[in-house]
Amino acid sequence: MDFRLTEQQRELQDVARQFARNELPAIAAELERDNVPPSRDLVRRYAEMGFLGINVSEDLGGLGLGNIEALVVLEEFAKISSAVAFPVFESSVGPVRAIEHFGSDPLKQRIVPKVCSGEMVVAVSMSEPDAGSALTDLKARAERRGDTVVLNGTKRWCSGGGHADAYVVYCRMSDDPGARAIGAVLVEKDAPGLSFGPNEELMGFRGIPSSDLNFDDCEV
Repeated sequence: MDFRLTEQQRELQDVARQFARNELPAIAAELERDNVPPSRDLVRRYAEMGFLGINVSEDLGGLGLGNIEALVVLEEFAKISSAVAFPVFESSVGPVRAIEHFGSDPLKQRIVPKVCSGEMVVAVSMSEPDAGSALTDLKARAERRGDTVVLNGTKRWCSGGGHADAYVVYCRMSDDPGARAIGAVLVEKDAPGLSFGPNEELMGFRGIPSSDLNFDDCEV
């Protein structure tokens, strides 16, 4: 098996590397110094350059390329800093792919194209005070009440917390044992009953907001 990049992949890698090295070091230094995320203008510029939603379907506003292409770009940006790379991650490796694969058609059409165009930032929320990588231990609950879902509980260390426009929140949706009880709900930032904890002060992960998400009869 030939593991070398194709000519198209190398061209994409070169474009991403030149952009990252020429445009992003000074911005990355500011994000590190001030502990703030990339501006929305910068994220929209990523979209204009074709760096968002690289492996997302063209029908949903992406480029329709593969995971290798997305990760090649992510790697070049991450060589500068995790902060400037994070929008690429969120649009091609993170929560938007969950929406693309598992969301309803109306939800996909409403959210995914906006992420690919840089109009919207979507974060993922998994961890809790008593559940890190063991997601079967989640305690936050989502209860279906007619046409709405009501969430209660606390999520912790959400990268993008308080900054993103919406969150893919993993939670317990039934009393079934293990993974069968775990599902995900999209919660937009202005949903009633959603509040945010203070921004975490993290070492080596500055420029990526992180906070708790608190749900108190949050209706979505």
